[in-house]
Amino acid sequence: MNGLEIYKKAALLLKKGENIALITVISVTGSTPGKVGYKMLVWGKKGETIGTVGGGLVEAEIIDTAKNILPESECRIVAFTLDSTEDDGKGICGGSIEFLIETFDKKSLPLFEELSTVIDNGEKGILVSVISPGKYPNKIFLKNAEQLNSISNINLTHEIIDSINKLAAKEQLARKTLPDGVGIFIEPISEQPMVFILGAGHLAYYISQYMKSLDFRYTVCDDRAEFANKERFPDADNIIVEAFGTVFNKIEININSYIVIVTKGHKDDEIVLEQAVKTDAKYIGMIGSKRKVLTIFKHLQEKGLPQETLSKVHSPIGVSIGALTPQEIALSIVSELVKIRRIGDTPEMDHMRIDFTKSP
Repeated sequence: MNGLEIYKKAALLLKKGENIALITVISVTGSTPGKVGYKMLVWGKKGETIGTVGGGLVEAEIIDTAKNILPESECRIVAFTLDSTEDDGKGICGGSIEFLIETFDKKSLPLFEELSTVIDNGEKGILVSVISPGKYPNKIFLKNAEQLNSISNINLTHEIIDSINKLAAKEQLARKTLPDGVGIFIEPISEQPMVFILGAGHLAYYISQYMKSLDFRYTVCDDRAEFANKERFPDADNIIVEAFGTVFNKIEININSYIVIVTKGHKDDEIVLEQAVKTDAKYIGMIGSKRKVLTIFKHLQEKGLPQETLSKVHSPIGVSIGALTPQEIALSIVSELVKIRRIGDTPEMDHMRIDFTKSP
């Protein structure tokens, strides 16, 4: 389960009357198994968990600590210094790590329900933790950095509010400790990209298996209702059964959209690609051999689409991993989506595009 989905799980548990402990890595130095932002939930007498803060003995110890705090509602910081020995059982190379443990009861359900809605809608915002050890956790969700100034029902000093505003404006993970010992930890919740999978065949099915675990939302489009349905794609945010020639009238593409073209045939791929390249999509990828892709590109150029427009298409699609099976091909495609999201469309990816100087 990814970090964002943990907030949805928290809402479900609180709704059932369970108290929960939310553990977040807020600081690391040196080499540690957990990184800033890693998180997990702990609940129940047996210490059930989801998520991870790095694994190993350190994680086991922090889970025990969280279990001992429950069912009380408070926040505290727990620090570990890790020896750089190979046989200490911690599986680390040395460093230090700090965890924020926040335990919540049903009073915090509105916060986690709001976070669940934000995640479901693919929205973004800023999650603020005001850390006052020993006190009830104070977590605030902001749609934007300026929103804090309009919230009247929070009991924070001007110094804390000013510090939050400055940190939140950067929209990145940040931590600060104020002179009075109160800490602030900022976590941006990024807009989840929407992947439009054009085609609902076996390859689309395997691609969909990765989407939610990687914080992608996805929409499946096909002209066959027997393929494009909730039974095959239960986690899809949307399923559209529509002819490929008109499907772009039913979807909204923006600069945070990814288009993956894996329809049932060359003709449909060409129909979709002709429309896709006219959008502002961040990524457009199309399945197919080099010969097929060159043929389609030639047809589209003959229709007046310039080479410059077609050159942004990633085809053959996917990261080169020697994939053969549909499952492996799906993995290579999803890997390319992650690469685009994390490091962008870099010059190193030019080898993934067709050379227009060659004939089909």
